[in-house]
Amino acid sequence: MKISNYNIIKDFNENILIYNSFSKASFILEKGSDVNMFKDIEAFYKLTDSEQKMLIENGFVIDDNRDELTELKYIYEQKFFETDFLNIILVPTLSCNFKCPYCCEKDFSCGKENIKKYFEVLKKYAEKNFFLHNRVQISLFGGEPLIYIKECLEFLDWVKKDAEMKKYEYFIIVTTNGSLLTKEIFEKLKSHNLYTLQITIDSDKENHDKMRIYKNGNPSFDVLMDKIKNVVHAGADYGDEFKFVLRINLNNTSIEKVRETLNCIDLKNRNKTYLLIRAIYNTHAYNEKNKNNLFSLKKYYDLGTELGFPILKEQYQYQTCESCGDRKMFHLMPDLSVWKCINDIGFEKAKIGKINDDGLIELIPENVIGWYKSCMSAFQDEECVKCKMLPDCLGGCPLYKCKNSDGKSCRSFDMMSLPSLY
Repeated sequence: MKISNYNIIKDFNENILIYNSFSKASFILEKGSDVNMFKDIEAFYKLTDSEQKMLIENGFVIDDNRDELTELKYIYEQKFFETDFLNIILVPTLSCNFKCPYCCEKDFSCGKENIKKYFEVLKKYAEKNFFLHNRVQISLFGGEPLIYIKECLEFLDWVKKDAEMKKYEYFIIVTTNGSLLTKEIFEKLKSHNLYTLQITIDSDKENHDKMRIYKNGNPSFDVLMDKIKNVVHAGADYGDEFKFVLRINLNNTSIEKVRETLNCIDLKNRNKTYLLIRAIYNTHAYNEKNKNNLFSLKKYYDLGTELGFPILKEQYQYQTCESCGDRKMFHLMPDLSVWKCINDIGFEKAKIGKINDDGLIELIPENVIGWYKSCMSAFQDEECVKCKMLPDCLGGCPLYKCKNSDGKSCRSFDMMSLPSLY
């Protein structure tokens, strides 16, 4: 037997956290506990048989003949090229009824929108491709996707019939600013196997009403909290098939201000409200100092848990990114161009092709290969190969690596690994 390469030992509150990034298993030990058994195989052999069995079953100690790095690379490549599952992220518009200053899309357009053509061509693509997969995830994104909810729902009605006829499963994920959401729209989305719906609040009422404002300058905090209370939680009886995700953007705010926001959610609804907490980061469109960062998320997770909220765990394990880190995920833009990532629409190498009028993807081979190389680069990087967080991070953001051939964007423990513990 030997010690796993991915055992991480950290101070955690007044205790010691032992976490394995490969197996995702963790132990919490009292301060001052002996942790040598997680670092030294001789210390492991001094444990009782039951203690040894526990460490082996949770991946902290492994067989001598296991090559974790090769195994991780195999799992990652297998997921990268998986054909059972397709995730198509629909971006029918870059338009929005909000004018958030940090929006990464605000300086770009894809030319004049043609919604009728967008969904006509999309149907042709879907007819040729959806049935080839056992499961299809359709994500509605934007811009604000609910601006064209009528057209989105008409397409989903078609998919429902196609799925029944051709025997594949489909489900949907919706990311919206929430302002246009109604009970009627919510019920219709639920009828299409709504798996996740996400709405964002910027920290607290004061900060939110400065940042997430309507184009006419009106604030939106009270409107969105009302939607969350009266519309979204109509899904509380929908069972475990549905998750409502409340994203909290941190932007120069204190934990007490975030507490004020979370206390606005009814106690009875909190166990169905999954928290996703992120610090606002700088892009080409926004460059401001933010005292909140990805290395200080723990206190916000602790706050959420204290108040009765579940923390959203990583849903796409062994991937570099939840929205672009493999072959089967792509964004379909308003002009029917196909992108791996749209966090910087000015970076054309993230565009890998276009769906033509016949519903066929015309790929840009050099961009496809470039993206693949950036996703796989962690396994050639000496620092990454030696890093204990490799199974969680996998070298970080592919977009950053595509734009910076000599660099990588390492992810923090708080962002990538910590949610697994809650």
